[in-house]
Order: sequence, then structure tokens, then C-alpha cells
Amino acid sequence: MQIIKLLKTKENKYEVILLNKDLIELCDKETFQDLYTLNFYLQSMQKKLNFYESLVIIHDKFNNKVELIKNNGEIFIE
Repeated sequence: MQIIKLLKTKENKYEVILLNKDLIELCDKETFQDLYTLNFYLQSMQKKLNFYESLVIIHDKFNNKVELIKNNGEIFIE
């Protein structure tokens, strides 16, 4: 299982950190301006790193809330 940590900033930017099950970073931290490019990046990394089970942690700093999503299959963030 891979862990995807998303940080949504007040400027509506998304910072992404991909971690494996041992909490070791798989890639450098990336920043995206919109959900379209974020979803494209996540789906391409999913195929590149060959994982289908993931835990997505979304931390929304603007609304001060955290959401956990367990995903089996293709990743899509709304």
C-alpha cells in the first residue's frame, strides 16, 4: 500500500508527497495549481510505481480539516 499525502494550501495549490508503507518518500515533493494536473500526475505515478492500493491523506489548511480515503484502483481526487 502506498500513502499519498496532499496538502491543500490557502492559495488552492496542492502539494503532494508519495510515501511507501514504511513512510519512505518515493519521489520529490510536487506542487500543482489545479485538480486536473494533480489527478494526471497521481495516475501516471500509480502506473509508473505499479501500485493500486493506496491511502490518500488530504489536509486542507484553509478549512482546517483532514480527510482519509482508502483507494483500490485508479486514483481520482475531487
